[in-house]
Amino acid sequence: MRLEKVKREFIGYMEEVHGVNPYPRNFFGCLMAIIVEMEPVSQERIVELTGYSQGTVSLAIQKLRMLFPIRIVKRKGDRRNYYVYDDAPNSFILDLLQRRVDVQDIDIKLVDTVLEEVRNKIGEDESSIRFQNYLSNMRLYLSLIHELRSNSVEPFHRALAEGSLESVDIEDAAVLKSGGIADFILNLREATSRTALEVPVGDTPRGLLLLKNEYFTGIKTNLNPLFSQAIADQLIVVHSVLLEGLATQDRIKEATLLPRSTISDALAHAVERGIIEVSGSRPKYYRPAISFSDLMLASFDRVASYIVSVKTKLSEFVAATREVRPKTKTVTEFARFLKELENAYSLAHAFSVNMKVQAVRKLKAEYEQGFAFI
Repeated sequence: MRLEKVKREFIGYMEEVHGVNPYPRNFFGCLMAIIVEMEPVSQERIVELTGYSQGTVSLAIQKLRMLFPIRIVKRKGDRRNYYVYDDAPNSFILDLLQRRVDVQDIDIKLVDTVLEEVRNKIGEDESSIRFQNYLSNMRLYLSLIHELRSNSVEPFHRALAEGSLESVDIEDAAVLKSGGIADFILNLREATSRTALEVPVGDTPRGLLLLKNEYFTGIKTNLNPLFSQAIADQLIVVHSVLLEGLATQDRIKEATLLPRSTISDALAHAVERGIIEVSGSRPKYYRPAISFSDLMLASFDRVASYIVSVKTKLSEFVAATREVRPKTKTVTEFARFLKELENAYSLAHAFSVNMKVQAVRKLKAEYEQGFAFI
């Protein structure tokens, strides 16, 4: 087997597994093409490794340079730009975490602004109360996730540098099965099992509708630049259904201002994932299949599952590299990179599990103080 083939398959896989959710298409493929070469790489070489067009690569590089330490290198007598990842190859995992600390997935200031307006200006009808409860829960989770990510950056950086967890203090998933924690999770699930409604609420008051428009438009315009706009659309539609409890496509369109085709695609994706249920025919009604709290906690499980799948695939690439002939220095360096990356994902998995444990502990404390989860 040739090294070039292994590299291209590795780049293709990393794009496939990351390019669906939540990152833009071709983003990860170009990032991996820059990293795997272990030296400054031209745009033409990125095209060779990825199979993307020149225009696609050019746009991806522009976005990558805004988010990662990618430096331009010039060579004497060559007018082309060469690109190099200006850090340890496996540090892109840490850089992704840092970018999600620097810019939250959803702008918490937007949530605060809309929540204050709802509290000050809107009445006590069922729609207003649901919106206020939803925003309060969203604010709690955004604050919690930001705190957990911020607290993880330094110890994860240390673990990556040392290649082990020896100097960091983290908990494993067994804690979630302990008496008090397990009981809380069960109680939370029972308390939030009534998110969906059996009949839709009445017409949305004009003032409340405008606030919903402001909120969902703000999510789209202030989304973390790491993410694709398609992800913003899916998030908006799912959260519109969570907020309404029971909604038609017309109701979702009224609140989100998204095109009907976008709403239809996002709903189909959410139904397939088991997040939303559909009933009826004309019109179809969409209701949450899980509670807001379950959706937020499940995000930790999705991350852990994804990391395990990547780590497993990396083991296969490590094995494939052993079959590469001849055994040049370049082959040895690439094999070392894969092993270090495999270990980095192992460390990331331990940290993701720890973050869920810490999240559940903090949610339990809020629950005991009377916070109204939905």
